[in-house]
Amino acid sequence: QSQEEDIDWDTALTPGTPAYDALIVGMDRAAPYLKRLQMRHVPVLWRPFHEMDGKWFWWGKGGPEGFVKLWRIMYDRYVNHWGLHNLIWVLGFSDATADLATWYPGDEYVDILGGDSYKGGAQGGLYAQCAAIAPEGMPICYHENGEIPTKAQMEEEKAPWVWFMTWHTSWIVNNDKNPQEKLHEVFHDPYFINLNAVPNLIDETDT
Repeated sequence: QSQEEDIDWDTALTPGTPAYDALIVGMDRAAPYLKRLQMRHVPVLWRPFHEMDGKWFWWGKGGPEGFVKLWRIMYDRYVNHWGLHNLIWVLGFSDATADLATWYPGDEYVDILGGDSYKGGAQGGLYAQCAAIAPEGMPICYHENGEIPTKAQMEEEKAPWVWFMTWHTSWIVNNDKNPQEKLHEVFHDPYFINLNAVPNLIDETDT
């Protein structure tokens, strides 16, 4: 499915219909590759159907009820049918709505949740919305950001994201939102863990 396509949500989420079968075919495309990673003991941060609450992608156009069913169908398909147990299920909200709870599939279907925003700062309000949904101990991450938050911003806004991911090259190169001196400050701050401090979890002999 593409974001331009409209689907009949009632039939697409009903087992036994052609629309449902087509949906499953689409889901299954990634499964063999994920299975291969599992065989090599590689964990995967699996973040499907991001920014669903913004409703600009097809997977959000069925509303909260349709999305929750869609997420659970994929979870059941991957975990129970394909036997995939190397996936860390990451749910990614947008900053388009404050009504995030209705889009939440349930604690048993989500391992990590968080949000996307390009509005700058540490987005403490978005963090608070996510924290209101997350059960105790669930990590909350800044899935996509444009302007990189500093430690001071995160502390001031009470937004201790477990990670942030700056979206693509344009926000790092030739962008006044993330000048070189700021990048130097953030990536040399011992508060943040960089790649060189992350242990290698992959057995190099099992390739």
